[in-house]
Amino acid sequence: MPRSVEPRLNSSVNTLFQAVGLGLAVWWTSWPPVVLADAPAAATTPATNESVAPPPGTLASQGYHLFLLNCAHCHGTDARGDEGPDLHGIVKSDEHIAALIKNGKKGEMPKFGAKLTDPDISALIAFVRSLKD
Repeated sequence: MPRSVEPRLNSSVNTLFQAVGLGLAVWWTSWPPVVLADAPAAATTPATNESVAPPPGTLASQGYHLFLLNCAHCHGTDARGDEGPDLHGIVKSDEHIAALIKNGKKGEMPKFGAKLTDPDISALIAFVRSLKD
């Protein structure tokens, strides 16, 4: 490429990059801000506005926090079910629920035995028991 063309080409490329960069900046700033939080303060059922958050300081409240972090993405933040089943009014034994949490169910629910401790699982069970139909 002749040297006389190179400065004009570089100038055109720089102008193009500046225009694209400005366009991306305008596009990026047009998006609403994203607010990150550990977990919602209280989850509600949209249809009834019923809060499923147990009273603070209880074992069920600890279980609720663990539920939001580990289970809500499948069971819904209100535990009414989404990909996973509704957890209100569960009649299975605590031992059965603990085994299901620890070992999962092939093709349906992942294992949490390596991630959650026995006290964590007890707290989750307390939360599930606090859910009424």
